[in-house]
Amino acid sequence: MSALAGRLQLGGWRWVLLAMMSAGAVASFLAAEYGLRATTGLSDAVPWGLCLGLNVFCGIALAVGGLTLATVAFVVGAGEWRIVGRASLLVGSISYVVAMLGMIANDTPDQHLLSTLIRGWTPRSVLSGAAWTCLLLAALLFMEFLPGHFFRLTRKRWFAMLQRLELPLLFLITILAVLHQFGLNRLIGLAGTRFSPVWSGPSLSLMFYMSSVAGALAVLLFASWRSWVAFGKTLPLSVVPTLARGLTMAVFVYLLVRIMDLLERGLFSTMLNTSREGLLLLLEVVVLFVGMMWIKGNEHQPRALFWGSALVIAGLMANRLNTAITALEAGAGQNYLPQWSEFLIAYSLVAVGVGAFALGVKHLSVFTEAAADSQAPCSVE
Repeated sequence: MSALAGRLQLGGWRWVLLAMMSAGAVASFLAAEYGLRATTGLSDAVPWGLCLGLNVFCGIALAVGGLTLATVAFVVGAGEWRIVGRASLLVGSISYVVAMLGMIANDTPDQHLLSTLIRGWTPRSVLSGAAWTCLLLAALLFMEFLPGHFFRLTRKRWFAMLQRLELPLLFLITILAVLHQFGLNRLIGLAGTRFSPVWSGPSLSLMFYMSSVAGALAVLLFASWRSWVAFGKTLPLSVVPTLARGLTMAVFVYLLVRIMDLLERGLFSTMLNTSREGLLLLLEVVVLFVGMMWIKGNEHQPRALFWGSALVIAGLMANRLNTAITALEAGAGQNYLPQWSEFLIAYSLVAVGVGAFALGVKHLSVFTEAAADSQAPCSVE
C-alpha cells in the first residue's frame, strides 16, 4: 500500500462531495423560498434540528478545540509543532464557518429564512458577531498561509509588524469561539424543564470544552491519515504519538467528569434502562470509550489511530446530536423526524467543510510531505 501513497486522489469522493453540495444548495433555496415550517420537521416544541445539532453544535465544538490546539502549538512555536498549529488553525476556521452557516440554516420555524437574514444583521446580533469573527479568522489565515505564495510580502516592513499580532489575534479568536460555545450552554440553561437534565447540568461547560479538545485531536489524526493516502502529506510522525496520548487523556477526563456528574445528580441509572434516552446516552459513552481504548497502546500505528479517531468523532457527534435533539424530545415529550431537505442541507455543509480542508491540504503548507516509504504511516504498523 505504501507505493500508492500520494497517488490516490479523491476520485469518486470528489463527485460525491459535489453532488452533496449541489443537493444542499437546492434544499437551501427551497427553505429560503418557502420557509422552514414547510421544509423541515421543526416545531415550537422541538425548535432545534439536525442542522443545529450536526453543523452548529459539532462545528462550534471543533472550532473551539481546533483554535485551542492552534494556540497551544503556536505558543510552543517550534518546528513540527508549528505544523500542528497550522493544521489546527485550518480545522478550527473551517469548522467555525460551517457552524455559522448551520446557524443561518436553522432559523425559527415560523419565519421566512431570507427575510430573517436581511433583518438579522444588527450590531448586537449573533450574525454580526460571527461576521467579525470570520473577518478576524480570514486575516489570521492570510498572515499564516499566503506569504509563501507572495514572497514580496515577507519583505515588507508593515507585514513583519503585522505578523507580531498573530498570536494575540489567535488568542482573541479562540476566546470568541469559546464564548459562542458558552452561549449554547446558556441556551440549554434557559430551556429549563423543556430540556432533559441528562444533557445539561452545572458541569456542561467543562464537558463541552473537554470534548471539543478531544474532537479536534481526533480530527487531526483522522485527517492526517486520509491526507497521506490522498496527497502523500501527513503530520510529522514524531508528534503523532504525543497527539494520540493527548487524545486518550482528553477522552478519559471527559468520560470521568461525565459519569461523576451523572452519579452526583442521581442520573446514572438512566444509562442502564431501556428507554430511548438511556440507550442513546449509553451509545455515546460506549463509542467514546471504545475509541479511547482503541487508541491506547497504538500511538505509533497511524492506521489504528485513524479508526480510533473515527470512533471518537462519532462519539462527539452523538453527544452533540443528543444535546440538540434527544434532550429536547425528552423534555417536550414529542418526537422529531428530519425531512429530506434537512439531511441535504446538514450533510452538504459537512461536505463543504471536508472539501475546503482537502483543498487547503493540497494547495497550502498544512501537512508535511511523506519523504520516503520508510517514514510513511503504513510502514510503522
